[in-house]
Amino acid sequence: MSTTMKNRAALVGWAAITALAVFYAPMAIEYTWRLFHPGSPELWNHAYAGIVDHDEAYGSGSIHAVEATRYADNRWTLLFHTTTGGVAILLFAAQFSSRLRRNLRRHRILGRVALSVALIGMLGAMVYLLAVGPHGTFDGPAFHLQLWALAIGTTIAIVLGFAAVRQRQIAMHQALMAYAFALLLTAPLLRVAYLVLGSAWPDSTQLETNLAGAAFLATWAPFGAFLAARGMDHTERRSAGIRPLPGRRLDIAMAVTAAVATAGLGASYRSAFGSLDRVTTTSIVALVAAVAVASTNLLAARRLGRPAAADEWRTMLLALAAAPLATLILWQVYAISFSDADAFGGALLTGPAVPVSLGFLVVTWRRRRVRRPEPTTDWDFHPPTDEVAAPV
Repeated sequence: MSTTMKNRAALVGWAAITALAVFYAPMAIEYTWRLFHPGSPELWNHAYAGIVDHDEAYGSGSIHAVEATRYADNRWTLLFHTTTGGVAILLFAAQFSSRLRRNLRRHRILGRVALSVALIGMLGAMVYLLAVGPHGTFDGPAFHLQLWALAIGTTIAIVLGFAAVRQRQIAMHQALMAYAFALLLTAPLLRVAYLVLGSAWPDSTQLETNLAGAAFLATWAPFGAFLAARGMDHTERRSAGIRPLPGRRLDIAMAVTAAVATAGLGASYRSAFGSLDRVTTTSIVALVAAVAVASTNLLAARRLGRPAAADEWRTMLLALAAAPLATLILWQVYAISFSDADAFGGALLTGPAVPVSLGFLVVTWRRRRVRRPEPTTDWDFHPPTDEVAAPV
């Protein structure tokens, strides 16, 4: 992809995400008002019922029906979480506008506010999850585990991103903030999944569409963060101190590992559950689609002679190849505390995200600028080769 096309794609992507944030944020902020005032607008529930159907939004198997008592019992915590979450999504969307970032002082102030609000929102999520427990969460332990992963992952990305900018590692800072924003966006993107899957599967309930959407996002939330980071990166080289990744032997080892883990996962699944269900099928489609995107871009980067881009696409392809193994391992780990079905669901909703997130961290770390040591004598001095931007 040429630089011009890449810039256009980044602009279109940012515009779409901003539109989603602007559309969803008022719904998130207003969502829990009904727990205090029954006559509140209920923006999300009415939109959901109007686009899909009333039973999907309000009937048996819906969050509205299943979680009515628990939401009422924890309404202050939820109000705290949904309000800060909606505000954080809006602020993060604004921070990714290149035009707004030109005013560095404003970018710094809004950035600190956005990070603080997002951290407060994650604290609210953790308090709620602790209060209701795995079996008190909508869709049970599987979704509970993913919600914990999202809250912890967002918190870690924010802390690391702030540390990176304090060290003037601007490329690392931008990538980590893209990751945090991607995890925040799982809230509105999951609602989009409700609308799409609910319309596609008329016989479904929100219990099923929620798990299917979450299974898709287990791969595409961290992978989407990588796509956003690629859209922001315009360098075609890395600092000289960053060594190449291991070569062909690593590719072969990961391909063999992926094949063996996929076979083992498939055999275990057939033994436990029989035929594929919609949630598992959605997870497979998500992983295959991500592999196709990464493979296509890796080949293109190599053909165009862009080693830095090829290095990053290869890293993510290797991470995607590790997803079946991570899912299989987590299935066994979760089975210690939960039923086989709940353990598999939890593994499906968190397994792919683990290696993809680790691959993203490798990409981010390899974007750092390696600085030369300070000269100790006049003849040791070398002019710096990398320009470092001011902290944001």
